[in-house]
Amino acid sequence: MLKAKAEIQFTLQGRSYNAGKHFRPVFKFGEGLLFSGTVVSDDKEYIHNKAYTVDIEFFTVEDEAYTALQSVLEPGMGLTIQEGSRITGIATLLDFSYVA
Repeated sequence: MLKAKAEIQFTLQGRSYNAGKHFRPVFKFGEGLLFSGTVVSDDKEYIHNKAYTVDIEFFTVEDEAYTALQSVLEPGMGLTIQEGSRITGIATLLDFSYVA
C-alpha cells in the first residue's frame, strides 16, 4: 500500500465535499496512472479553493503498481483529483512511503 501526505484543494466553484473515512477520490499521477485513495483527515468538509493537508492511503497500490509508480513519484509533484474524467481538484505530494 502506498501512503502519502499531500496538500489537496478542490477547484470546482460552489462545490464542497463531505470528508469522511469513505472519501475516495481518484488521483492521476500522470503517464496514464490513476488510483483511488482514501483521504484521512480530521476535517468534516472540504470547501472549494481552500488547501488541506491530508494523509492518503492507496490500498490498490501493491507491488506491481508501485513498481510502475516509482519512476514518477517525487515530493512536490502535482496530481489531479478526478471524478471519472472530470478534474475536480489538485494535489501536491508532500511525502510518501510504501508498505508491503
